[in-house]
Amino acid sequence: MAPRYRVTLVKEEGEYLEEISTKGKRAERTVLYARAILLLEAGGFGPKWIVAKVVEALGVTTRSLEHLKKRFVEEGLSAVIERKTRVKPPKAIRFGGGFEAQLLVQYGNPWAWP
Repeated sequence: MAPRYRVTLVKEEGEYLEEISTKGKRAERTVLYARAILLLEAGGFGPKWIVAKVVEALGVTTRSLEHLKKRFVEEGLSAVIERKTRVKPPKAIRFGGGFEAQLLVQYGNPWAWP
């Protein structure tokens, strides 16, 4: 079966990904995705690997590589490398007085322990 999304890089993108994957301190996910895109590149910049070999080399799933290729083709390089900003902030966990009272009844006052 032919791949649904084909990754092709221009020279500047390839050099940028090579720099990300080899130099400096970066998040592990960023380096992993940069290396994956370089290995999956089907143009003339890098070695063309098949998805199964990339899965074996990087320790990721085939599905995650397909999602990565799709995001690269549809949204561009920055969508692959940079994390998406959250649209909705995480829900804050609030403990009320009732919860505190229940803890004190169940476990006792920790400051009163010997």
